[in-house]
Parts: sequence; structure tokens; C-alpha cells
Amino acid sequence: MKKFLALAMSLALSLSLLAGCGNNSSSSGSAAGSGSAAGSGSGASGDSYKIGLVILSGDHGFTGESVRHAEMEAEALMEKYDNLEIVVKSCAEASAQITEIDNLIAGGDIDAIMLWPTEGEALRSAAQTIVEAGIDLVVYDRLIEDFEGLKGQMMGDNFSIGEEMGEYLNTYFADDDQVNYLRFVGDSSTVTSQRSGGMDEVIDANKFNQINETFVTNWSTEEAQEQMENWLNAHTKEEIESLDLIVTHDDEIVDGLMNALDAYTGNAQLNVKLITSVGGREDTLQKFENTKLDVKFVTWFFAPSFIRECVDFTAETAMGLPFSGTAVETDGIYLIPSFSISNAGGADYDFEQYRASDEYAVRYSIGDF
Repeated sequence: MKKFLALAMSLALSLSLLAGCGNNSSSSGSAAGSGSAAGSGSGASGDSYKIGLVILSGDHGFTGESVRHAEMEAEALMEKYDNLEIVVKSCAEASAQITEIDNLIAGGDIDAIMLWPTEGEALRSAAQTIVEAGIDLVVYDRLIEDFEGLKGQMMGDNFSIGEEMGEYLNTYFADDDQVNYLRFVGDSSTVTSQRSGGMDEVIDANKFNQINETFVTNWSTEEAQEQMENWLNAHTKEEIESLDLIVTHDDEIVDGLMNALDAYTGNAQLNVKLITSVGGREDTLQKFENTKLDVKFVTWFFAPSFIRECVDFTAETAMGLPFSGTAVETDGIYLIPSFSISNAGGADYDFEQYRASDEYAVRYSIGDF
């Protein structure tokens, strides 16, 4: 992660996103022999290379931060390699991503495409056209399951995150005979199924009792807040007071839950002991430092800056260079390792240790966002 810090701190790239897809086309770096130290490198053969990043769009939150990190890493790579051009297309819908893929293929000069799909299955046919056109394809974050012909798929290690979450819960509630909990997830993608699957394989099913069907938040703070408020309003004093734990898959979901819990004025006492999550957002940490409730927090690091490693991998694949990142490859899937952060003990980092880490510095190298 340290190798990104100097690059990230020196770049200031503004977002320019349009409805549908942002046409953030980037030109090649400095010509060879220009005397620019940053632009003095070249790919393995000295040929020119062009890659396309077809990613999600957003102007805030995890997705917006990821877009900015991708753009910054693209700029850094084009400074590093004077024979590399990277084109970034940020899209809100699957149909827009398919259109951009068709346009990139039609251009005839693309060596590799990195795809962060809105949903893996929706982009299966478009991904197949990339492979059939002889273009290297790398998929980020959301898997296209049982797909052949990829150069690689890269994502956070979601299943291991789920397993570690389950192990943490078993330890944290070791002295409890029964733990009643609610579960809030993002969507129906492989990210959700892997995180839930990992946890469910580990937790003691005889102890942990999910007392409501799973809430699907669409990764939205507002939806999570409304769902939590509705649950509190619809249940009895005894049911509310029996709630021990809330399991979530994202810090922005947690923000909504904490908004609802902090604002609750009903006659029940809130006894939630712990909320779990995935992310590592500063704003979410502060909610637990400032809350009036006696609730603790544990989250697993999953940062917008992860996308930088996949941008690097795509460029290295196109140029025939060895992979230089931290992800661990298993059967063509590159998993980026994570770590836990908590103010309840038993984690890899407490809040202040995390804030002093290189990973935190890289994540927030984009400044206020």
C-alpha cells in the first residue's frame, strides 16, 4: 500500500460524471525522451497500449470514492508509462456499461478492459464479446460466476471477511446463551452471498437467532435508516429490548442504522451490544465515538482504494508485466486481504491504530469527499 501513497498525495483529479456514463477519456502520458522522470518508463515491449476501465458511477460514498481512486491511479500509471493510455467510463446502469463496452471494442485499439459490473450476470454477454474480440478482460469486485476466458477477477476477500466476522461474534458473545440479531445487507450480488455465507458457516446456529427476515438496503444509508425506524415502530417493547446484535455488510448502512437508533424516543431500552460491518469509513467510526448509546462497533477494512490494485493489474496484464499487488490468486480469482477494526477489543486495529496506518492514509489521499 505504501507505493500508492506518494502517488496519491501528489495527484488532484476532479470528477466529471455525466448521467449514464462519464466520458473521462485520458490521453497518453509524456512522449519518450521528454525528460519527465514520471513519464520515462515504458511497457515490456515498448509498444503502445490502451486499456478501458468500465466501472460504476457515483459522486459520493463508496462508489464515488472508488471512481476517484480509479481515475487517480489511471493518471499515475500514465505518468509512469509513457506508452500507456487509459480511458475511464463510469456508468450508472448495466445498459450504459454494455454500450461503452461495444464502443471500446468498435474502436479497435483496446488491449484490455477492466469491468466493474453493476451486476455480474447482467454483463455476462458483454463480457463474452470482449473475450471473443481477443481483448484481455479483468473483472473487479462483482463476480461473473463460471465465466471462462478472463485474465483474472479481483475483489476483496468477502468470504473470509464473513468467516472472520462469525468467529469474532462467537468470541464476543461466548458467555451468552442466546443472541437475537437483525441482518442488513446490500443487494443480491456475490458480495452479499459470500459475506453472509462465510458468517453463516461459522456462527453457532443454536445460539444466534435472526429475529426478522434479512433487510436489503441497496447499499443506501437512507433505506437502512428507514428500515430500522420501521422495525422499531412496529415491534413491542419486549422485542426491541431483546435485540442484542445487528449484522451489516457496509459502513454506510451502519450510518443509517445509527441515525435511527440515536433518534429513537420510544419506551423501550435499546440493548444492542454490537454492530458489525465492512468498510473502515472515518464518518462511521465517529458515530460510535459520539453516540449516547452503549453500543460497540467492529468493521472489516474494505476501501474504495482497493480498485487501484485492479487498475494496476489490468495495465500490467495488457503490457505483459508481472503482477505487483498484494492480492492472493486462487483459481484465477485475486483476493485483496482485509483486517478488522474495533472499539470493542479483539480486532487487528483499534480506531486510533487504524487512523495511523498506511491503509488509512491511502484511502483518504483523495481528500474531503
